[in-house]
Amino acid sequence: MFILFHQLPLLQLFAVVFLISLAICWLFIGTVRAGVRMAGFSPTEMLPIRDSIIGACTTVFALIVAFTAAGIWNDALNARNAVQREADALENASVLVAGLPTEVQTAIRNDIRAYVTSVITIDWPEMAKGGTIEDPVFDHSGKILVDMIERLSSQQVSLGQLATFVPLQNQLLETRHARLARLAASNAGTTWAQWIAMFIISTSALTAIAICNTHSLRMQVVATHLYVLVASAAYFVILAHDRPFIGAISVKPLAFQSLIEK
Repeated sequence: MFILFHQLPLLQLFAVVFLISLAICWLFIGTVRAGVRMAGFSPTEMLPIRDSIIGACTTVFALIVAFTAAGIWNDALNARNAVQREADALENASVLVAGLPTEVQTAIRNDIRAYVTSVITIDWPEMAKGGTIEDPVFDHSGKILVDMIERLSSQQVSLGQLATFVPLQNQLLETRHARLARLAASNAGTTWAQWIAMFIISTSALTAIAICNTHSLRMQVVATHLYVLVASAAYFVILAHDRPFIGAISVKPLAFQSLIEK
């Protein structure tokens, strides 16, 4: 469900998050004011709710947002590192293949180009849609890479004595490891448990603010809307960074495109 939010431009994403938060805010304001009347309190009466409840809820919300943000920024860093490792290994392989016979050089270079093209045209759009590592669509690039490794390994008897053979083989294996890390990183992000916890804590703080200011509708509206603005900003930042390969600030295949241009 959140994939639809991730794919929005940043301005639209913030607007949607803020509008949804405002709708929830007014729902809570109405519920609190109705609940106060049903409980027998006067709408203008100061309720015996301590401000410390608000401080406790907002502090816990800030902590879980910081914890979640640290996780998603680490995921984004791992994704960028995996992409760079994969591209570097392919670039190294393109250089090392020069030490092999011409026929093998041509075959390996064609395979590398086909693999890079498949990563850009098939893998990246699927990762941008939130595809999982088990999706068959990723088998296309995986098969090209595995076939390339097997083709090279099958010639170990005749080419194994060449100085570049083993380093080339290692770079292709490194490409495969980095590819798996890239696909795993594409599914990283905030868990449902974290989303539920953030929602419960933030709405608890919103409820406490609404109750504390129920004696004055004007103050209630101002206080809850200020909190909604802050909470919306926190949710916006998390959604914008949540999936490394989805959204306006996602990881782009620039490192692979440079290989095609060479």
